[in-house]
Amino acid sequence: MVPVSRYEAVELIKKWGVLFDLHASPEAVFSHTIGDDFVIAFEDIEMVGIAGLREHDETKEQFYDELHFYYDHVIEHEGDPLVLTTRMIWDTWRRRSDGQGEHLIADLRHRWTLTRRADGRPVFQRHELLSLDYRDGYGPSESDSENLHIDKDRVGMGSRSPQS
Repeated sequence: MVPVSRYEAVELIKKWGVLFDLHASPEAVFSHTIGDDFVIAFEDIEMVGIAGLREHDETKEQFYDELHFYYDHVIEHEGDPLVLTTRMIWDTWRRRSDGQGEHLIADLRHRWTLTRRADGRPVFQRHELLSLDYRDGYGPSESDSENLHIDKDRVGMGSRSPQS
């Protein structure tokens, strides 16, 4: 089978961003994955299959008006699977525990592993968060160890990582 091309990967990643901007159902996102073996990973956390997408969806409930802007698509491995990294700007709002909204902006890096289904359609096999760093003045005012997106022990809250 022909490996997933860079073009196909970029288009699929764009689709992923739109699905997450719209808070699409985990089932809609799942249709673009390898299936039960699909993994979302961040450090020691792995969320697998549809259950993992549902778990990830729950961690994102407090965020709204999201914009996922992926850029700098760099191939790490050509072939099957195709592995590439991206940078992303995440511009969002979240509901704090007091019900007020706060504006967050973060710089993220991801690693994506893509392959083809038996029918030839390109799909995600793995989505790995490599870093999440909030920009100065746009970090969350609260930390929650149950939510990897705002857990101060997991993310560079209020600091920018050097752009490599």
